[in-house]
Amino acid sequence: MQKLQSITSIKKSISDIRNYKVNILKNSLKVILISDPDTDKSCASLSVNIGALLDPKPYSGLAHFLEHMLFLGTEKYPKEDEFKTFLSQNSGSTNASTGLERTNYYFESSNDGFLNGLDR
Repeated sequence: MQKLQSITSIKKSISDIRNYKVNILKNSLKVILISDPDTDKSCASLSVNIGALLDPKPYSGLAHFLEHMLFLGTEKYPKEDEFKTFLSQNSGSTNASTGLERTNYYFESSNDGFLNGLDR
């Protein structure tokens, strides 16, 4: 994992028991960390500023296609169903959606399995 640079906190209601922290990764990716002591699951979400409107003309549907490909394996975890199997073993799920201007990905898992899920 990349080292985080802390930048600022988020204003919240006095009745909100969650803790928030905003950071920037070395690759300039902005991250909001939210900690809720009352949950039994953890989750991560990523929004990419690429959507259907940015598909190259001869490749209509490319952003949506790539959305699905992300869950089918990586160089580090090449087995096609590795992520899905891991999440089912850790009370998790995943989904994504491609809009006109951005694509959103997310997953959830048990707290104990979260860091391994994030690595995947």
